[in-house]
Amino acid sequence: MRGRPPRTARWTMRRCAISSPTCTACSTPTTRAARRPTRPEPPAMRLRDFSSGAAIRALGWLGAAYIRLAWATTRWRVEGLEHRQALIAAPGPLIGAFWHNRIVFSPMTRLPGRRAHAVISANRDGEFMAAVARSFGVALIRGSSADPRKPMKDKGGRAAYAASLRALRAGDTVVIAVDGPRGPRMRVQPGAAALALAASAPIAPVAFATRRGRYLDSWDRFLLPWPFDSGVMVYGAPLPPPARATPGAMEAHRQALEAALTEVSRRADTLAGRAPIAAAPQA
Repeated sequence: MRGRPPRTARWTMRRCAISSPTCTACSTPTTRAARRPTRPEPPAMRLRDFSSGAAIRALGWLGAAYIRLAWATTRWRVEGLEHRQALIAAPGPLIGAFWHNRIVFSPMTRLPGRRAHAVISANRDGEFMAAVARSFGVALIRGSSADPRKPMKDKGGRAAYAASLRALRAGDTVVIAVDGPRGPRMRVQPGAAALALAASAPIAPVAFATRRGRYLDSWDRFLLPWPFDSGVMVYGAPLPPPARATPGAMEAHRQALEAALTEVSRRADTLAGRAPIAAAPQA
């Protein structure tokens, strides 16, 4: 038409109908950059991350192999062997008491001809130790001591106590880390005295130390032995069960066991040529 400028063709880009970094209609990139989902940084790998049964069994086998190697290549000095020989000569129920930081060689202290059970916490952290104990043919009793600040939260302590009592009444040995599973370090929890009283079982305190072993930076200062070392194993005199179930008698027995375990640990450290580990403050 006259007076109206000629119409010019206007180029337009068809808009992509879906959200994609590439336009499916025209095969040209869209101007909007694709958003990448943000992912948190992976946490540091921990032992509990190996949660599958196959991984736990493999780690347990490796741990047991390392313990066997360290035990076999260490030059051992044994003190208190007469106490061990007396226990062998008198069959019956027995509680083997260790500090949590000295539990690694407990399978090697089993009495011949006596079935051994180990009380191990039922949480994920206890799976590795359970796999190691199983590799040594030790029967498992799973359960944790109850937290007195959380009396309504049972961690399997009642079931573990009942299973331990059945094992002791059958004449077996039950091994307990008496300050575990969470401490305080080298402070005896009250469950051992109650178990000894119910089963009429003595408690044998045992500790070891090696010259070059390393104390780990953990709540219990776990003693990790090295292969090809020298070490000391100390067996203390067995403690009879409490005479009565009164609070005073139970507390006296708990204190006596704590003193006996502290002494065998101090003796082992001294003979191995290393500074003794101090107990944690009372809670």
